[in-house]
Amino acid sequence: MPPTPSDIGKDTTITYTADQQNGSVSYVDDTTGKTLKTDAISGTTGSKSSYSTSGNIAGYKKHGYELVTDGYPAALTFDNDDRTDQNFTVHLKHQNIQSTEAKTVTETIHYQGAGNQTPADNTAQVAFTRQVSTDAVTGEKAYGSWSADQSFDAVTSPELKGYTADKAQIDKQTVNGDSKDLAFTVTYTKNAPTKPVNPSQPTTPAKPVQAGQSAGTNFVDHRLPQTGETDQQHMTLSGLLLLAMSSVLGLFGMTKQRKE
Repeated sequence: MPPTPSDIGKDTTITYTADQQNGSVSYVDDTTGKTLKTDAISGTTGSKSSYSTSGNIAGYKKHGYELVTDGYPAALTFDNDDRTDQNFTVHLKHQNIQSTEAKTVTETIHYQGAGNQTPADNTAQVAFTRQVSTDAVTGEKAYGSWSADQSFDAVTSPELKGYTADKAQIDKQTVNGDSKDLAFTVTYTKNAPTKPVNPSQPTTPAKPVQAGQSAGTNFVDHRLPQTGETDQQHMTLSGLLLLAMSSVLGLFGMTKQRKE
């Protein structure tokens, strides 16, 4: 309401003063839903605001944020509504940095125990990859799935002359991106010396065959019943008697011829 003139007969000068207007600019983290900060702004009705969000936005970007929307006008003029503050919001979110992580799983087979003949270690590798999303504000990481499972082929233990391995082979091994390195040990043991084979015992030669005796005759002590004489003794006596009779008959024949 304008003031009442002090002198009704004279002109009265009335001066209007612009009202003070208030407002705010809030910075909200859309990732967490939290308000990072709120700046107060003020000015008189009809005046232009000198406030700028560009400096704050640049600072938040350095800390891993990215701008979603800037609700503050580029050139704000304060209104004439004394009852309602002029409030604005700047929305930001966390940057997510995408990367690929690689991992190698190694299988090592160590051989030992064969001296200079011991084979060198057998080593094989397989590689896995997965996607990683890193929160640029907090540093937290979110991981994707590893690439498909892979396998190490079975490995036959090398054969060494004079040695025996405690494992004939290392079997096929299937691994994935979460697997740790594999390690196996094959130990060789020296074979025991082979004992020489003893030659067979020589056969005792047969008793030589005497003259007049059949090679097939077996010298077995066959004793005659009752007399206790052996077959050999009996045969010897019989032979002597025959020889004596032959001699007598021969002499008798010769004498007879002479008389004639």
